[in-house]
Amino acid sequence: MLIIDNIKRFLAERSINKVLSNQKRQTYFPDFKSIKSVLILFKSDEEEKNDYIRNIIDDLKKQGKKISVWGYLDKKEIEMPVMPDYRLFCNSDITFYSIPKPQLTTEFTHVEYDMVISMCKDDIFSLDYLFAQARSPFKVSKVKPYKGIADFMIQVDETAEHDFFYKQIMHYMNSIQSKS
Repeated sequence: MLIIDNIKRFLAERSINKVLSNQKRQTYFPDFKSIKSVLILFKSDEEEKNDYIRNIIDDLKKQGKKISVWGYLDKKEIEMPVMPDYRLFCNSDITFYSIPKPQLTTEFTHVEYDMVISMCKDDIFSLDYLFAQARSPFKVSKVKPYKGIADFMIQVDETAEHDFFYKQIMHYMNSIQSKS
């Protein structure tokens, strides 16, 4: 199985790097106050409750942001229905080498956001692929191995809680002062 896993990894990383090398997007570092729409990518918990994501959604909505979330659940099927601004996808929505199927990618790229935040502490190919596909002018994540995948990366300990990572993002985002 190790050989198959290595082949899957190679194909997934190659797909992500290909998207990044072909991507043409205008980037900028915005004042957080000027951001109107935010997309959050995350790994769903097994029960599909995702309390930490719901807390982040509430916080950002209180700040006047329009929020959409896309989460990956490492299961064959999801129980939660698809909703317009809260989308979970699972293993039946990805290819053999963990890349989202074309119809999912098309649905994902249909909408552009002012900012995309990857809340994934782990490297998950399906979420990294979507993150690479995002045409947002500003993308934030933890440090990732792909050149050009994010405009702003934050180094966090793998054991850090999601809440800590989110607070770090908000700290830096509220510190950025762009020149108008």
